[in-house]
Amino acid sequence: MKMTLVKAVLSVIVAGHLLTVVSAELEMLTVSENLNVGKSQTVILLCKIRDQGPRKVIWKNLKDGSKISVNSEILSQIKNKYMIERPQDSQAFTWNLRIYDIQIEDQAHYQCMVENTNVSVIHTVTVEGASTTPAPQDVSSDFNVTSCCVAQNISSTCLPVCYPAGLPSDFDMITACAFDLETVVKCGTDGRNHVGCCKRRNLPVQCMDFCYGTLPTIVDDSHLFCLQELNSILACLEEGHVYLPGPPTSVSVVQRVSDDMAAMLVSWKRPEQNPDLVTGYKVFFKLTTDVHYSSTDILSKDQMMYSHMGLQLNRQYSVYVVALGSQGASQPSETFILTIFPAQPKSEIEADIRACCETKGVKPDCLPKVCTADIMANPNPVEILRCYDDLNTALHCLVGQRNHSACCERNGLPDICLSICAGQSTELTLDYTSCVIRMPVIDACVQEGRATIPGPPVNITVLPGVTEAVISWNNTGANATDYTLRYRVLGLKEMDYVKVTVSEPPILINDLYPGTHYEIQMAASNENGSSLLSAKVVFLTYETEISTPAPTQPGELHNLTACCSDKMVTNNCMALCSFDVMTSGSLDLNLALQCINELGDILSCASDGRDHTVCCREALVPDICDNICRFSSHNELTSDLITCAGYTDTIANCYREGLGTLPRQPQNFTMVDYTSHAVYLSWQQPEATSTRIESYLVTYHMTDEANSEQWKTMSTKNLEVIVNNLEPSTAYYFKVVSVNENGTSAPTPELRVVTRPFDNDTITANCNFTVKNNTDIRSRIVLQSLSGTVDDCKFYCDNPECQGFTYSRQGQACTLYIGRSLLQSYPRPGFDFYNHTCPRSPSITPPGNWSVQYQNRSDCCHGINISSNCLDACLTGDFQSVYKCETDYNKILTCASDGRDHTPCCRRTGVPDICLPYCRGQLLPTTGINSLCLTYSPLYMRCFLNGTKYLPTPPKFVTVKPLNGTTMVVYWASPDENCDQASMCHYLVFLNKTTQERQQIRARETKVLLNRLSPETAYTVSLQAINQYGSSISSPTIRFVTPPLASNVDISVSQTPAYPPPQSGQVELFCNVYSADRTFPFIYWVHHNKIISKGRQFKIFQLSERNEGNYTCSVKDDRGITTNYTHYLRIMYKPKAVNLVDKKYLPNQMQVANLQCDFLGYPTEIHWYKGEDQSPITDFKDYFHAAETLISYPTFQRSILSLYYVVDKAFDRYTCTGSNKFGQGSGIVQLKNDLPKPPSTLPPSTPNRNVSACCAAYEMPKVCQELCAFDVNMEEIAAQPDKYGLCLAYLEIYTTCASDGKNHSKCCREKGVNPFCIRFCEGFVPDDKDSIYMMNCVTDNKLMLQCVQENTEFLPSPPTVRALQNNDVLEVSWDKPKDNSHRVEHYELFWLGSDNPSSPQQLSLARNITDHKIKKIKEGAVYSIWIIAVNQKGSSQPSNKQNITVKNLRPSKPTRLQVTDVNGESMTLKWDPPENHAVVNSYTIKFREATSNEAYQQITVPGSLREFVVKNLQPTTLYDFQLIANGPNGVSDTAGLKSLNSGPSTSGKKYQRRDSSAVPLGIGLTVVVLLLAGGLVAVYLYCRRKKKMSYGETVSFENPQYGSRVQISGLPNSNYDSTSDEGFGYAPLREDHDVEHRPTDKSNLRDEATIDVTIT
Repeated sequence: MKMTLVKAVLSVIVAGHLLTVVSAELEMLTVSENLNVGKSQTVILLCKIRDQGPRKVIWKNLKDGSKISVNSEILSQIKNKYMIERPQDSQAFTWNLRIYDIQIEDQAHYQCMVENTNVSVIHTVTVEGASTTPAPQDVSSDFNVTSCCVAQNISSTCLPVCYPAGLPSDFDMITACAFDLETVVKCGTDGRNHVGCCKRRNLPVQCMDFCYGTLPTIVDDSHLFCLQELNSILACLEEGHVYLPGPPTSVSVVQRVSDDMAAMLVSWKRPEQNPDLVTGYKVFFKLTTDVHYSSTDILSKDQMMYSHMGLQLNRQYSVYVVALGSQGASQPSETFILTIFPAQPKSEIEADIRACCETKGVKPDCLPKVCTADIMANPNPVEILRCYDDLNTALHCLVGQRNHSACCERNGLPDICLSICAGQSTELTLDYTSCVIRMPVIDACVQEGRATIPGPPVNITVLPGVTEAVISWNNTGANATDYTLRYRVLGLKEMDYVKVTVSEPPILINDLYPGTHYEIQMAASNENGSSLLSAKVVFLTYETEISTPAPTQPGELHNLTACCSDKMVTNNCMALCSFDVMTSGSLDLNLALQCINELGDILSCASDGRDHTVCCREALVPDICDNICRFSSHNELTSDLITCAGYTDTIANCYREGLGTLPRQPQNFTMVDYTSHAVYLSWQQPEATSTRIESYLVTYHMTDEANSEQWKTMSTKNLEVIVNNLEPSTAYYFKVVSVNENGTSAPTPELRVVTRPFDNDTITANCNFTVKNNTDIRSRIVLQSLSGTVDDCKFYCDNPECQGFTYSRQGQACTLYIGRSLLQSYPRPGFDFYNHTCPRSPSITPPGNWSVQYQNRSDCCHGINISSNCLDACLTGDFQSVYKCETDYNKILTCASDGRDHTPCCRRTGVPDICLPYCRGQLLPTTGINSLCLTYSPLYMRCFLNGTKYLPTPPKFVTVKPLNGTTMVVYWASPDENCDQASMCHYLVFLNKTTQERQQIRARETKVLLNRLSPETAYTVSLQAINQYGSSISSPTIRFVTPPLASNVDISVSQTPAYPPPQSGQVELFCNVYSADRTFPFIYWVHHNKIISKGRQFKIFQLSERNEGNYTCSVKDDRGITTNYTHYLRIMYKPKAVNLVDKKYLPNQMQVANLQCDFLGYPTEIHWYKGEDQSPITDFKDYFHAAETLISYPTFQRSILSLYYVVDKAFDRYTCTGSNKFGQGSGIVQLKNDLPKPPSTLPPSTPNRNVSACCAAYEMPKVCQELCAFDVNMEEIAAQPDKYGLCLAYLEIYTTCASDGKNHSKCCREKGVNPFCIRFCEGFVPDDKDSIYMMNCVTDNKLMLQCVQENTEFLPSPPTVRALQNNDVLEVSWDKPKDNSHRVEHYELFWLGSDNPSSPQQLSLARNITDHKIKKIKEGAVYSIWIIAVNQKGSSQPSNKQNITVKNLRPSKPTRLQVTDVNGESMTLKWDPPENHAVVNSYTIKFREATSNEAYQQITVPGSLREFVVKNLQPTTLYDFQLIANGPNGVSDTAGLKSLNSGPSTSGKKYQRRDSSAVPLGIGLTVVVLLLAGGLVAVYLYCRRKKKMSYGETVSFENPQYGSRVQISGLPNSNYDSTSDEGFGYAPLREDHDVEHRPTDKSNLRDEATIDVTIT
């Protein structure tokens, strides 16, 4: 097999030689290295290349195939992870890769390669702690990829090579696999990247392409070596099948474009091969026109979606995904090509959705709730619940009336979500949780579809005939390639739709039934998808053929006098029937008034049924006279006639003119027939007229369409028409006019038609309507009374909240009844009404106790029934696991509240009330509406993270102990977190007798007495912990029954065996009852408030942990009085450590530290250990003495470790371990150092020396105000603890009021004040004011007051500071202290900038200085400034603080100016922007020859640049450079470089290597050169005053004339100063960009030797 492969590879090599020739001089000078690196360290990978030329250098991570860089450009998305370093080297090109902050996932093989060549080097980086690699194995006979080869259609002659073990010895691969070799390699690698294994086996670099699964791009002789490693390659392929994941599947990309964003959403599914081996993913993307891919950081293995922003519109992108494993990675997934199209503006989308919803009948109050563009991305469950009936209607509009299911399916959405993507009717259930989680994908598909999929056809018109119809329409949205029409007879639902598909309008449909209703709908489609169906259009075909009448021909002119005679105008008024009279301007008004009753007939004769308004408008007749200009016999005269009387002559002229041009009004306009969806209209031609009629125009509208712009029109040449697509049971108004080229006639009288109802096509009603007579119904809750019809009543009541309505026919009033109150009869005879009863909405809340609250995250995760594979995600709060654990995601969210009530925070951030149970640790009922609450997860997380720091957890171990029939005591343990005196923590105890009776009791201690209870009564009790920030959730509710009043009964319980019985064992409890005068007919046992047994004896078998607890023997005597006795049963099982509390102590104070662990499960042995390595306590006997004490309580055992005495060595973690025969359990407590923290350098508020007034201003008891005089009298607290003990709670207020503005800490230390109390001496309260060491401060109060009194005349008070910005400095000044200013020895000035908030800068200033300028400030930074005055006795408190925001800085000078490339005729300058972050608009570059006195040449470049190539220079010439930054607020100082050599010209002959035969002859000369060069270097170092260059342990100098280099090894490192004057004109070379090809012509160089001089 090997020989045949040799022949095959040889054939490929020959072909490869024809493709490319690699330069003989191109050479990799770096050898491979294996580097072991610790986590968080930095590693540098070397890459040095000779004669690189214009080719680019690429760094790759061979583990996942990602390209890290091309030349100096970093392609990875994590830019600060990598850096390309370019040390200066005249002999070679250096491209070193620096990797920062090494992590386990960085363990890989890294390749530096020259593009399109085989020149490369591979380095191996091994990270400490990473998983070990598998041991190398030989290829086995099981390696067989025949099935893949068959699937890839490999030729039968080549098929044997797919099973190497069975390959015949005489197999000729050249003949058999001439065209299949690439497919064989693909099947062998099977979608995996085997480079890691190949590199571990030290295979040559040339063979890595075979391990990657592709034939080499360029093949040469070096690939022959791969045949020698054939077994290793095959073994790696086989190994990868076991240890490597396959590529991700179902990769899809969808655009997310809005007004302010262009992004893509990438989704994928887990690999089919070895999905459990995946440790993460990487997404690779690029512009399709680019060469190299960029990649993301490593994504979580549970993350199946990634969003990338900042894309360019109308550009095409290529995307693929790689799966990562601990031993390597997959090959790339299939590449997805996506073009980013511009999105429709949001304002247009909003308008489209709104118009669609209005058209489809969404209720007006729901339009702003469910018909908005943002609802897909941010669904509000409250609003959706209120408008649930309209949701499905709105959904059709929200998806843009397009079907996006193909995009959703492509992006891996579950099938249940496809109905949402398609805009189909959806009944929300719990199953839609998956869709809510993936709503961003659905929203992205909708956005993409709006740009790429056509909308449904609009403006559909039908021209019906008898057996055919012509349909036309308009397209919307993207261009459509196909239109589908479906139609059928209206109402025949059993009839299938007839479908017709065309590419453009119109469509002619035939074979219709005459006189029949048809319904049609249309959809548009293209290669990207299809629209939804358009609105239904209904039309009626004609029953018989209609003939088009011939156009009317002009006849005789209209005779006005004859018309008046026909209308029987009186002789007296006939004088007005003359156009000459009307136009004369001298109309007889008296006659007109006499003929007022006949004036209408006269005007109708004059107008002659024609519309003269156009003429009237042109003659400037007012609009109010339009009715006169088109007056007809059916019109009535109004008061407008008086206004228009002055225009009589003008209007009459228009009448006369129109008689010869305008058509006459149609006659006998009538309705022939009507149906539920159509009206059949007809009319007759007017009588002989003097003008021609060409067509007729029908206008119609509904009753409520008062705006004429909403009216619809139809044009026809016939004398009859069917108006289609009308609504059933709706009133319409019709009229018709005649039309010719000059205008129209006056309209016919308006015809009103109410269409018939249509019951066969209605949706089943949700409510039942019944008619009742002579009765009325009223409800307690009346929403509103409405005027209107019964139909109006039905409309307004058609929602789930309406329980009914009444309608009064006489008053036409409608009253709605809202809510669930019962409708009650109310006698009020004489009214008929409809009783509308709506059935209640079916309850979709599943059964279950949805009020359970879990006490902490751990209890919740273990008790809420989370699947095992998601338990860790719940315990750790891993919300990246949403897709892995989507069915449990609501439970993980519930547990994240961790026993705290985050409700106030959730409300503030906008979480609706319906979703608040998550905020207090309650699982919401698993319904579809509630699943929408998951969209608020980011808000929950924000509140949970903040609440964990501040809110308390619930109280623990709540127990109730009876004292008698009316009194009980409730005990509990403090919460684990955030419940101390500092946070003002207290408790609320809730006592409930019934659901109506609830009592709240406030408590500060961990017990409370409940009295005045009722005997033999059931109560429940629960608690909340509350501090100044909020509250915990309630503790578990405990139900108890108070005992009866005491009777003379002696009762006890005996247990057999007496010691704690073991797990799986048994126990007997016996109730001993005695009374001298009573009998006990009833004896029973109670456990967990339930009766579990009757009789004195009670046995339990197969004991377990859950059997542990209280068992009560309850006896009732012959009087009915009950007496109880409770016995706690302990059971031995695997021990558990509980109630672990850390302790704080001060060192070296002779204090005894007591650490405690409580154990359940009855351990037989308990031991303590110290430190993380759990060393025995006895190992530390040289530092302290330790003693262990065991105390047994009824319910647990407590082990106490006492340390005598606390020293620094004692501070550590301690592990207590309890064990018995069932196993062991352990817990950890911390012993912490309680020394106070260093004092804050930030000042408090200005001190207040009016102590008594200050104390009175705070809300403290009057008895505590007695301690406030000139100073606070703390001695009285110790002297009279009964009276003043409560005043210790106001120490913080006392300290604030008593502070004299001076720092007495120095004096207090000298007097031996307890270290904990030094903060009081400084004028502050200690950080932990609840510590037990606070009593030391009361004891040391005398010493502290002595310091205050002694220092009053010595210590200075705080200075008063002022600060302002003056261009690029902050000018600070201060007033001397009011007290003891003459004793100030110096000042300490502090300033803290927001750009470096970790520590303030500090400066000491002499006593006579009261101002200072702070320089090197930065634009946009906020500086806090304060000062203290100091002398030998101590210091003042800090002054008032001044905060200044720096604005409008002029730039400081550019930094790190350097030359990064020298090319004879050009030099590349590189620099960093000003350090003060000021705005830079441009840079000015100045340069000239160093020996010239001429003016500098200037170049101005944009402020965004960081480098620039200065061209047209003279070779081997010294130049001076200057750089200035220009900003809107001024220019910077000048940064400069002097005497830089431009280097030799690149136009000379190419350098030829020296003949090797000349080497012996040059030995002597070389020695001389070495000696001379060494002397020159020594002289040079002396003259240059030991200037250093940052080259590690190498300092390089270049001769500007000859280009030779001297290296001096062993010199110390130093940072390069960009402003220094380098004598040979070369600054350290460092490039972060592509550079021009360096000159390789060295023909004019005198000496190529590099001299290394080692200095010891």
